[in-house]
Amino acid sequence: MKTEISLKSGQPWSRLFQDQKLKHQLLESVLPEYIADRRWFAGKSSTIKHVLFDFILPVVAGKKTYYLVVLEVIFEESFVHHYFLTLGFWTDTDNPPKPRSIIHPIQIQNREGWLVEAIYQTDFLTFLFTQLKSGRSLKMDNGTLVFDRGSLLKKDKSESVTAHLLDVDQSNTSVIFNDKYFLKLFRRLFRDPNPDVEMVHFLTEKNNFKHTPKYAGSISWSRPGTYDLSLGLMQEKLENEGNAWAWMLKRVHRFFEKLHERNENVGHIQDIPLFSPMKISKISNKLVDLVNYDTLKSISLLARRTAEMHIMLSSDTTNTHFNPVYFNSDFAVWLKNRLIYQFDQRYNLLERNIDLLSGRAKAYAEAFMQSKTLIINEILGFDENRLAGRRIRIHGDYHLGQILVRDNDFYILDFEGEPESTIRDRKVKQTPLKDVAGLFRSFHYAVYATIFDPSAGWTMSEEALFEAGEKYWRCLVSVFMHTYLKLAFNNQLSIGYKPEIDYLLKYNLLEKAIYELGYELQGRPEMAVIPLQGIMQLLNIQFKPS
Repeated sequence: MKTEISLKSGQPWSRLFQDQKLKHQLLESVLPEYIADRRWFAGKSSTIKHVLFDFILPVVAGKKTYYLVVLEVIFEESFVHHYFLTLGFWTDTDNPPKPRSIIHPIQIQNREGWLVEAIYQTDFLTFLFTQLKSGRSLKMDNGTLVFDRGSLLKKDKSESVTAHLLDVDQSNTSVIFNDKYFLKLFRRLFRDPNPDVEMVHFLTEKNNFKHTPKYAGSISWSRPGTYDLSLGLMQEKLENEGNAWAWMLKRVHRFFEKLHERNENVGHIQDIPLFSPMKISKISNKLVDLVNYDTLKSISLLARRTAEMHIMLSSDTTNTHFNPVYFNSDFAVWLKNRLIYQFDQRYNLLERNIDLLSGRAKAYAEAFMQSKTLIINEILGFDENRLAGRRIRIHGDYHLGQILVRDNDFYILDFEGEPESTIRDRKVKQTPLKDVAGLFRSFHYAVYATIFDPSAGWTMSEEALFEAGEKYWRCLVSVFMHTYLKLAFNNQLSIGYKPEIDYLLKYNLLEKAIYELGYELQGRPEMAVIPLQGIMQLLNIQFKPS
């Protein structure tokens, strides 16, 4: 190495963190700079004030020592995050490590090398898999590194280990082992078990739900008298044809292509009222042909898988983490406070960024802002006394991107919940109709992403495109609801009667659209038109395009 190395220690690597000067250097600049540049760092819009070591766990893989490190990141805005790193020492200067793995050049005693993320080193990954497969936990002075082995991994008789790190930008880090298992290492940690671990374990290990990849194992840090930290989740790897978002976009695009090819009069297409359950056989032949019969059958199957998930999640009446509960005033207060905070944040964000919008998006934004009182009243109008259904643990961030397509069937992924929510909020029991509403918003997104796609070259008027898109969307919703409600009622999934169902769907569609608005304004302001349009439609807000 020819560059000057500023990070040096006289301690051997196995006692690195006894060097207080080096620890100070790591915390002051090296590690804050490294994590701030990672895709999984969730504090990019905030300012780091301090970084501390929450804990440092040395583990030995073969003859090498690695460190599992949790950083406590304190922000100027007075909140705290925790992040998980794996540290290794790369000394082969003739064969430098991958650039993405490098944290900083370092000199340990007289050896030069790099401080790297250990997940890029094969022997460290082999260590993780071997520990999971054996189910052997590691007891340490202040706790236990728990490697929980699921029934799937207990049946594995393989002796060799191959590991492939998915070196792509994600909110977590993923590794494929033996082309059979998928390990997700959580990067941002929470002061409670991760809901992804809890939900996958409950659905597939305890209840044999077949439409989520099976639980294979998990890694956690357990200490007596305090919370457990989930570090990783391993599941079976499912071969698949991609996610349902890409699957849906192709079908929406084909619908609009048919309209153009046939010069279809949109006004003559059947218009199904929103939230009206309907069998495919009751829909007009023209609409079925335009939407495609196989697409509608697939939507019905997706409704079945969604209902089966919710029925399973409501099945345990003794486990307090999963037993169904009634709506009550505590939940109503929590919900309204959360949504008002979210709405205020979106309103202020929109106010600051409205000049980034133009045309229809700006007109929608202005109408949204003028309707502030109406929207607040809609949020605060939630009345738990009108609701007879039950609340259960739900997916919480359910959309087409969280669903895999395989052999003309669907498999549900990623139960971590909404990224913006606290870990406790993600575990609050809610109506399963919130998941249904999330999926309906995802259908809606696919429709309008296709309409607003500049490369599509649609020649129909915008008014005709919107009318056709709404008829397509309501057709999907009606077919989905027919299958979902039939299964729910036949299996005693308590979601209330039809007026309650319609109310909760509308309320949760509004909540989801407001949530989406913040996401788009912060990352893709040109797409803010889609959630804004959804809000306009739900509340029948009139607007005048500029």
